[in-house]
This record gives sequence, C-alpha cells and structure tokens, in this order.
Amino acid sequence: MIAGECKLCKNSCELELSHFVPKFVGKWLKKTSITGFFRKGNEINKREQDLEKEYWLCGKCEDLFSVWETKFANNVFYPFVDKGISTANYEDWLSKFCASLTWRTLTYIKSINSATSDLKNIENDLLAAENHLAKYLLGELSSLNQYEQHLIPLEKIDSYTYKDMPPNINRYFLRTVAMDIVTGEGNIFVYTKIPSFILLGVVKSKHSGEMRASRIALKSGKLSPRTYTFPSGLGGYICTSAEKVSEAYSKIKPEDLKKFEAYIENNFEKVSNSKLLEAILYDYEMFGAESTLQVAEE
Repeated sequence: MIAGECKLCKNSCELELSHFVPKFVGKWLKKTSITGFFRKGNEINKREQDLEKEYWLCGKCEDLFSVWETKFANNVFYPFVDKGISTANYEDWLSKFCASLTWRTLTYIKSINSATSDLKNIENDLLAAENHLAKYLLGELSSLNQYEQHLIPLEKIDSYTYKDMPPNINRYFLRTVAMDIVTGEGNIFVYTKIPSFILLGVVKSKHSGEMRASRIALKSGKLSPRTYTFPSGLGGYICTSAEKVSEAYSKIKPEDLKKFEAYIENNFEKVSNSKLLEAILYDYEMFGAESTLQVAEE
C-alpha cells in the first residue's frame, strides 16, 4: 500500500493495488490459455501473468467494486464463457458493475494520455462523465442519466459479409482485453473489451435509441439472446482494433514462437482443452491458412 488520494471517493488514505480490468478476467485467461501466460500489445515480447493495475482506490472503494465483480463473474461471465449459458437475471449490481468498469477505463485512459492528446478536445465531456459515474457508484446519485451502460455479449463468428473481416476476429472477440475511448460522428464512448463481452459506456451518443437491446437497466432486468446493434462506425473500429492486435503478434520473436510450438507438441492434452486453441480453430475454419498461428497470450 501507499499513501495518497482515492481516485473515486477522493479521501486521503492508504491506497490498494487495483486492477482496471477485474482480476477474475486475468485469472480466467491464464486458466484457459495454453501455457498460462499472455502478452500485451505494447510489450509483445514480454510474458505477463496479470493485467494492468495501479494504486488507485482505498480499501472501502475496492471492496465496493469487488462485490459487483463477484456478482457479474458468477452470474454472467463464467456461465457464458464456460458453459454457453446466455440467459441471466440481474439486479442493480449489473449497472453498478458496468458503471465501475467504464469509470476505471475512463480514468485509466485519461491517466496515460497527455494534455496534448486527442482527448484534449473532449476533456470537459470526459470529466463530466467521470464525476457523474463516481457519484452514482458512491450512491450519491440514483440515475446514470445520459451515461448509459451497454453490454454486448460476443459469440464465435462462423460466417460474415463484411469484406475486410480480420482473420483473427474470433480470437479478438473471445480472448482479447482492451480499453479505449472511441469518438466519431459526434459520439463519445468508453470502450471496454473483455473476453466474450464489449461494454460501451455512453458519454455522448446519437444512437442510444438504436442500441436499446444492449442497455443495462438500473434496477433489474434479464440478459438473453437478442439482436444487438453497434453504433455507426463501431464495427469498423472493432475490425481495425483486431488488425492492430494481429500486427502486434507479427512482431513476436521467432525463437519465442518456436518455443510455443514445441510446447504445443509436448503438451497435447492440455492444449486440446484450452479456450485459446478453440478460438484459433474457429478462425482457421473461416479463413484457413490466412489465419496464421499468432499469439498474444499463451
């Protein structure tokens, strides 16, 4: 722990080491990988065993987030990614969890971008969203107002019509973790990608009505299979993001790839049960040799 100001409640306190993307996501990725490691796009030649974390929150706020994370993990995430269960009833813990994840992505992206970045032009919008989300999470506000949370579950793709579909799209959908702020056409979204889910936190949007199917209710609701609509431009953004991941994979050292291939040969049983191999095969079924074996995790 270190002394400082909690980013959420603003109290001076001992800060705890907080994950931006919940810890259970990293644990699941390791458990369902091939070797128990993964790699990050900005440090592709370095093995990792954990996701991004910083001294960010006090113990009280960390515990608050933990309650909502546990509810989401046990009622939504694990049933969906491990058993394919796509229906779940939820209460206010889901809107709280989604808002907390959006708040973490927003504060993280702001922290790693300088004042001269592209975010400078929308900093007032981002600050207003950050403050409103914080008050909602602390129980000071009972509504999200314009800052809706949209959760979109992702299943394997086995056919497509988009002409430039990247050949690693299933690996991106089912395995990749990402955090970003996405802008365009007057829209501002906080984008959080975890395995098999995309969370869009609205800062400004002209498409909220079109996205009604993915909107998380404040009090209670039911997740179930339905037709989801991405806001205009997001499909292209997702494909570009998948391509960037693929480009990063191509920079892995040849000797590391050889070690990985040797591990697969010598640990066939473990490899055959991994979710990573499953996602690789989904891409291979659609794209054949074009979906070359590239790893951002192992």
